[in-house]
Amino acid sequence: MNLQTKTIRLTALLIAAAMLFAACSSSKYAYIKDAPRDEDMAITTDFTSTLMPDDLLYIHVNSKTPQSVVPFNQETNQAPSIKKPEVHGYVVSSEGDIIFPVLGRIHVADMTTSQLASYIEGRLIAGRYVKDPQVVVTLMNFRVTVIGEVAKPQQIHISGTRLTIFEALAICGDATMDGMRDCITVIRTKDNDYIVDTVDLTSKEILNSPYYYLLQNDVVYVEPTKRKKRIAWRNEDWPHYLTTGVAAVRLAYLAYYRYVRVQNIK
Repeated sequence: MNLQTKTIRLTALLIAAAMLFAACSSSKYAYIKDAPRDEDMAITTDFTSTLMPDDLLYIHVNSKTPQSVVPFNQETNQAPSIKKPEVHGYVVSSEGDIIFPVLGRIHVADMTTSQLASYIEGRLIAGRYVKDPQVVVTLMNFRVTVIGEVAKPQQIHISGTRLTIFEALAICGDATMDGMRDCITVIRTKDNDYIVDTVDLTSKEILNSPYYYLLQNDVVYVEPTKRKKRIAWRNEDWPHYLTTGVAAVRLAYLAYYRYVRVQNIK
């Protein structure tokens, strides 16, 4: 085998190795990379979002006899302005209650919006206030916060409660190339406690994770990669260490110079 042939083979081997390395490197940026592309996959996650203190609720009662529901729509009636109707909501107290017209105090904590709507309908029928009530309950201040290595970190506000972690990232412009997609931190509030967990968006297991659907007040943190941390350290900390090192060397030199001078005097 002559030198030219060896060179060609070595070059081809290096190119193949570089392509393989590039393919492996780019795979860390792929979402759900291990999921089959030609099969149906069922999402078994049970999405349940319950009400909690400080939630702002829109509650409206409908009926075929509009006059009968007027007393129950006092808090969600429209203001006189035609251009921009103002909707007032019910704030869930720290005890998990709201004060509803006529019915009084209702404990809504740990209820879903549909459960609360059914409960109010039952109370209206049982009390013979409305024969055919249709109650609409929606969450007016659903919000999650996305921070870290995303294009546009922000607090997201939507109407309703159904938001997946992928939708949240899409609203924020997706994770940057320096974001760790396989180690996303989710901070969740539950019963006045905080739950901190991590999810892997590159695995199909995210589809069955309790964090696939985000809940009220969730915080999603996209951690920077080790490479980004090293760059940040060099850009931010290295000048500080350099300045400190120069100052330390100068101080040591002055101390040594003074010591030598004292010895010469003696």
